[in-house]
Amino acid sequence: VGYATKSKKGNGGLPKMVLIGDIAGDNADDVARVTSEVVRLANTRSGEGFVAITADARKKFWADRKKTAAISRHTNAFKINEDVVIPLPRMAEYTDGIERINIELSLRNKLKLCDALTEFFERGNLPLGKHDADDEVPSPELLQDRVAQAIALVEEVRALWQGWLHDVETLFPQLQDHTLRASWKTQLRAPLQGIFTGAAFKPILDEAVAIHKRVLKGRVWVALHMHAGDGNVHTNIPVNSDDYEMLQTAHEAVARIMVLARSLNGVISGEHGIGITKLEFLTDDELRPFAEYKRKVDPEGRFNKGKLLRNQEQSGHVPLALGADLASKPALHADLTNAYTPSFGLMGHESLIMQQSDIGAIADSVKDCLRCGKCKPVCSTHVPRANLLYSPRNKILATSLLVEAFLYEEQTRRGVSIKHWQEFEDVADHCTVCHKCESPCPVKIDFGDVTMNMRNLLRKMGKKTFRPGNALAMTMLNATNPDTIKLMRSAMVDVGFKAQRMAVDLLRKVGRKQTAKPPATVGTAPIKEQVIHFINKKLPGGLPKKTARALLDIEDKDYVPIIRNPQATTAETEAVFYFPGCGSERLFSQVGLATQAMLWHAGVQTVLPPGYLCCGYPQRGSGQFDKAEKMITDNRVLFHRVANTLNYLDIKTVVVSCGTCYDQLQGYEFDKIFPGSRIIDIHEYLLEKGIQLQGKGAYLYHEPCHNPMKLQDSMKTVKALVGEQVLKSERCCGESGTLGVTRPDVSTQVRFRKEEEIKKGEAQLRASGAVGAQDNVKILTSCPSCLQGLNRYEGDLNNGLLEADYIVVEMAREILGENWMPEYVHRANNGGIERVLV
Repeated sequence: VGYATKSKKGNGGLPKMVLIGDIAGDNADDVARVTSEVVRLANTRSGEGFVAITADARKKFWADRKKTAAISRHTNAFKINEDVVIPLPRMAEYTDGIERINIELSLRNKLKLCDALTEFFERGNLPLGKHDADDEVPSPELLQDRVAQAIALVEEVRALWQGWLHDVETLFPQLQDHTLRASWKTQLRAPLQGIFTGAAFKPILDEAVAIHKRVLKGRVWVALHMHAGDGNVHTNIPVNSDDYEMLQTAHEAVARIMVLARSLNGVISGEHGIGITKLEFLTDDELRPFAEYKRKVDPEGRFNKGKLLRNQEQSGHVPLALGADLASKPALHADLTNAYTPSFGLMGHESLIMQQSDIGAIADSVKDCLRCGKCKPVCSTHVPRANLLYSPRNKILATSLLVEAFLYEEQTRRGVSIKHWQEFEDVADHCTVCHKCESPCPVKIDFGDVTMNMRNLLRKMGKKTFRPGNALAMTMLNATNPDTIKLMRSAMVDVGFKAQRMAVDLLRKVGRKQTAKPPATVGTAPIKEQVIHFINKKLPGGLPKKTARALLDIEDKDYVPIIRNPQATTAETEAVFYFPGCGSERLFSQVGLATQAMLWHAGVQTVLPPGYLCCGYPQRGSGQFDKAEKMITDNRVLFHRVANTLNYLDIKTVVVSCGTCYDQLQGYEFDKIFPGSRIIDIHEYLLEKGIQLQGKGAYLYHEPCHNPMKLQDSMKTVKALVGEQVLKSERCCGESGTLGVTRPDVSTQVRFRKEEEIKKGEAQLRASGAVGAQDNVKILTSCPSCLQGLNRYEGDLNNGLLEADYIVVEMAREILGENWMPEYVHRANNGGIERVLV
C-alpha cells in the first residue's frame, strides 16, 4: 500500500503491525501523559511509538490507514473481504493464525514455482543467446550438464520447502521470525545465475524470472486492517478474478479463517453484515430466525430469489425442514462456491478497438479503482441533492461497463452503437477536470485526466457532439488575430452576454424554480431544458469595452512589449515575464491590467508575450490534444526567441494570474527558457514584495479548482494580502471553463451546492458584524473563469447583492484608487511601453 516506515532505526524494513490511536481529551496535560504512556508501552514490547501533535502530522498518520484500501491494487481491485469480529484478548491469537495461513499459502506457491521450473528445464529446446562467434555457442554436452545441475537444485530446494510445509505446526515460530525463510532470490535465483553464467545463457535466466513472475501473480495471501478498538477485523484476500485456481485457493483460506474466528469465540461478520458470501458458514440454528421471518413476509419467495436461503427454504410453499438431514440434500449454491468471473484484461488483447484507439489506455487507467468512494466528497459533480450519480467512482464503473460493451460489439462485428458513444460522452461531460479526486484516491486515479482522454477519443473517432456554445468559446480561445478577437468579443460580450441577461430577467420565475431544485439528469437534458439552464443565472455585465492589449496598443505579434515606469526603473531593475492568459486579457481585461498596474507599482519591468496567446489548457480540457500540443510547441519556440532577444534583462520570474495557466506552464520548462527562473502567482509575488491591504474590508474567498497559489495554504496568502476578515467559500462555482455553455444542466447542479455555501458564508459574515445586515457581500477569487462563474450569484444572497472580483483588482482599487485603470493605461501609453522586435 506504499507505507513508509516512521522508524529511524537503522535495521530498516517494515513493521509487522501498525496501530493508530486517536487520543483526545479536555485537558492537554492529561492527553500528553496518556500518549506518553502509550509510547512507553510500545517501547517495552519491541515496538516504537510516535506522537502526532499538529493537525498536519495527524493527517499524515491517518493517511496511512486510508491507504490500506489499496491492498488489492495488484489484482485490479478484486478482492475477497471477510470481516470477522474477534474478542480483544484473543486478537494476538487471530493474527498468529492468519500468519500461519499466509506461511502455508506462500510455501504452496513456492512449491508451484519449483514444479514450473522443473517442467521448463526438462522440456528441452531451451532458449540460448545468438552470437557471431561459433566458440561462444555452448556445446550440447555443456548445456545438458548445466540443465541437470539446475534440475537437481530445484528438486533439492523443493524437498526443503515441502518439509517445512509438512512440519509447519512445529516450525511455525522459526518461519514466523524468518529464522527459516523460503526465498526465491537467495535459494533459487542466485544459484541458477551461478549455473548459467555468460551471455549465451541469459535467455534461460530471463525465462526463469518470467516463470517466477507468472507463478507469483497467482499467490494468495491474507492482509488485515481493523478497527482495533472493537475487534472488527477486515480480512482481505486479493485475487485475480480470471484465475480459477487462485479463487478456489482463496475460498479454502476463507473457510479456514471462519473456523479460526469461531474457535476464538469470535463471530464471522462485523460491520459488513451477512450476505451470500457468508451463507455457507452459517449454521442452521443461526439461519433459522431469518428463514422463518422471510417465510412470513415473503411466502412466495419473490424477494432476493435464490439467495440467502438453503435448499427447501428457497420456496415458501415447502415446509421448513432445518435439521440434521439438511446437509444430505442437494444445495442450490446460493453462495459463491462456484463463482468465476472473466477477466477484463483477457479480452483486451483480442479486440481491434483496444489496439487501434486510445480506449485501451482509458481502460487501463481506471482498472485499479477499489470502489471505496473516497473521491465522492471532493467531486464537484457529485451533488447528492441535485445529482447523485456522477461521482468519480460511479463514472469509473460506467466507463468500465462501456468499454466492455465496446469490446463485445467490436468482437461480434456489430459495430459500436451510437447510443454507447453518447453514454461515453455523457460520463466525460460530467467532470469539471478539477483533479481533486486524485488526492484522496488510495490508488491515485485522476479522473480529470481520464475525462480529457475520453474527450480526445470522442473527437478522434468523430463522435463528439457539436455544441454551439463550446464551439464559439473555443474559437475565441484559439484566435490570435486582433481583428478576429475583437469581432468575437463584440459578438459574445456586447450581444451574447446582454441577450442572456435580458432573458434571465424575462424568465426569472422559471429559472429560479430550476435553480431551487435542479433536476437530476442521466444523459443530456432536452434542448428546451438546456436553454432554461443557460439563462437561469446572469452572465457578468459591465465588462471593459476593449481587451487589455487593445487599450495599450500592444496587439502586434511581431513585438515584445516591455512595460515599466521610466521615472522609477533602469536597465538593471528586476524584470518579470507576465503570461496573462486568455481570460485575463481577452474577456476580463481588468484582471490583466490590474496585474500590470500592481507590477508597475512594485517597481519592476514587465515583459509580455508578443500578441494574443493561449497556454493550451482549455484545448486539452475539451479533448483537442492535437491542437493543444501544436499550441504548446509554438509557444515554447516563441518564448525561446523572446529570451534570446531580451537576454540582457536576466528574467528570473514568470508571473501568472490564472491557475490553469500555472498548471499548464509548468510543463513549458521555463527554467530552461529563462535560465534559473520560477513560476509564481501574482498574489504570492505581491506578498513577497510586501504589498498588501491593511484589513479594510471583510470578504468571502473562493479558491479555484486550479489553485495558482502554491507556496503555502492559499488562505494564509489571502489573509496576509487583504486582512484577517476572510472566510473561505467551499465548492466549485460551476463555470469550469466552457462547462457552463457546454453542459449548462450539469453546471446548474454544481451551482446549487455553491449557492448554499455562499449563503452560509454570508450568514457568518453578517453574524460576526463584519458586514452590515443589508450591505452587499464581496467575494474574491484568483481565476478568470471563476470570476465569471461567481458573477452569476449576484442576486442569490438573503440580503443585498454579491459582488465578485479578483484579489489583484481589489488591491489595485484600494491601493491605487478607484480610477486606477484609466490612470494606469494613460501612464503606460505615455512613455511606459517599449516595443522590441522579436
